[in-house]
Amino acid sequence: MNRKNFLKSIGLASAGVAITGTSTLGQSSSAGLALKGKTALITGAARGIGLGIAADLAKQGVHIALLDIGDATGGMAVKGYRLATEKELNDATQLIKKLGVKAIGIKADVRDLAAMKRAVQQTIQELGGLDIVVANAGIASWSPFEKMKEAQWKDVIDVNLTGVANTVWAALPTLKAQKNGSIITISSIGGRQGVPGVANYASTKWAVIGLTKTLALELGKYNIRVNAIAPTAVNTPMYRSEGQYTSTGMNSFEEQDKAMLGYHALPTPALDPVDIAQSATFLASDQAKFISGVVLDVAAGGNAHYTG
Repeated sequence: MNRKNFLKSIGLASAGVAITGTSTLGQSSSAGLALKGKTALITGAARGIGLGIAADLAKQGVHIALLDIGDATGGMAVKGYRLATEKELNDATQLIKKLGVKAIGIKADVRDLAAMKRAVQQTIQELGGLDIVVANAGIASWSPFEKMKEAQWKDVIDVNLTGVANTVWAALPTLKAQKNGSIITISSIGGRQGVPGVANYASTKWAVIGLTKTLALELGKYNIRVNAIAPTAVNTPMYRSEGQYTSTGMNSFEEQDKAMLGYHALPTPALDPVDIAQSATFLASDQAKFISGVVLDVAAGGNAHYTG
């Protein structure tokens, strides 16, 4: 993907970042969000959905801490695609700064609770606070369950579920003390139905929904809202990978797109990160001040297949 298409896919082009590299904050995309001056910590923010959310929040004047592992494998048996690099994290941080807000890049592993606690403290010290937490970091490791290696199961659980818990644990003392905050987790259509070839991934995304709803009940008394987004296919490096389409028995991206067109009610094979980002911005905003414990399906109508 060239730089112009990349910027478009995460919504930065429309956010006021010119392809030549000049930038303006641009106009607010929604009225009444009351987000300007707040601070967000976003995990898995070097690219894809995480970077899309960072860009959309920055358009509203939110200062952003972009956290990512910054390592192509993260020491895990990742096959079929690679994780974001440290350079991609640095480049993403610079892109967000061009939107006129403060931004820092933090290289950390969500599997490490101590590192996440340090990341929260760095966010507060360098950006002035913490109001919004987006637990987005996730990996996939494709295999039929029968042939799945123990390491594949453990790696995905550790990142996609324990990583979300660590993110919340690290942020919770600050959010509780100020009696205010918004936590957004990223689930998936794979957390709403069975998905052959990724039993580990689907298990974590179902579990993220259970964690989200439980936290909403436990943390509401502190005026902390906790919501989840369950996206369908999104144009990210993870989804646009050989590992993804072969896991479902496809032989090409074209076959994958045809299958998703048949699954979606709306005429698109996949969404762009900005489509998920705009929903996250809404959930973080005052327009959603009485919304907590919800799972927002951003699924092009594919969610109409769910039984409940």
